[in-house]
Amino acid sequence: MTLTTFKFLILCQTPTRGYVSLAYARQIRFQKVHFNMSLQTVCVIIWSNGDRETFFDKDAQAIAQTLVKIR
Repeated sequence: MTLTTFKFLILCQTPTRGYVSLAYARQIRFQKVHFNMSLQTVCVIIWSNGDRETFFDKDAQAIAQTLVKIR
């Protein structure tokens, strides 16, 4: 028997970083932080290879909206 694993392509278009594929995200966390005297949304993605990437404000909001759509 052959076991085949498929990763689905989950693309998110961010305002400042272009397209981000969320298919290889191991963990995605959101939080609100105070930055330059304003409250901003921050998204930290831990990828399947262990790398971390941080997205701020509008990029983080775009990722959140994409995740809501695929639920």
